[in-house]
Amino acid sequence: MSTVSTGSTGGRTSDDRVRRTMDVTRSLLLRSGYKRTTMDEIARRADIGKGTIYLSWDTKDDLIRTLVIQEIAGVCQDISRIALLRPAVARLSELTRELFTLVFRYPLFRALYTHDKEILGKACDDPRFDFQCYRFTTFAPFREYLGMLHGKELWNPCDGFALDAVLSGFIKLHLHAEIAGATLDAGARADCLAGVVRSSFEPAVRLPAEELSEAARRTVEIFDEAAANYRAQLIRLPMAASV
Repeated sequence: MSTVSTGSTGGRTSDDRVRRTMDVTRSLLLRSGYKRTTMDEIARRADIGKGTIYLSWDTKDDLIRTLVIQEIAGVCQDISRIALLRPAVARLSELTRELFTLVFRYPLFRALYTHDKEILGKACDDPRFDFQCYRFTTFAPFREYLGMLHGKELWNPCDGFALDAVLSGFIKLHLHAEIAGATLDAGARADCLAGVVRSSFEPAVRLPAEELSEAARRTVEIFDEAAANYRAQLIRLPMAASV
């Protein structure tokens, strides 16, 4: 799996072809599903030779893993950016609010979280993601973030299962809102989730401004480093002209 170095041929750069390939693949996965997303169809819709795609990815699953890693990195970078701008996100209730929102902003990340093999196929079980479905407490940067809170006596690790249950319940209900008859919009549901997490898992005493600032700084570092580490998994390979 890879993102690709730039090289110009025939008026279209390697990066252009890679972006086109990835955009088309993401669209096909979300519209048609894993089984109907073939390399032939990707090449046809992207107007790129199939052989060219194989210069960058050995298999369809490698291409899908690249897309998932990009979305995971995007989630981490967004949390880091938000925590930098709004230190209150260092609080567990606020960070879970953002996670809820990001699950619905990044559809392939959501598919990984919900173990949706109809969309991701084998990628759902890829151990390199180190991610268990419906369990954000196994998501490496979130786990490190919870460890930071534990060090400040702001989180009890014994509450991990309960936190995962609350998060997954809110996300499932939002996914199936029409069936469940839920009427609140996404923002209101995110607010409800934050309120439940605040009352259930956060200590009653509010963090002093200095400690909150330090927690926010560490939150930024944790998720910024995670984004960089995920991007480092994307091996850069040369991409030849379309064949």
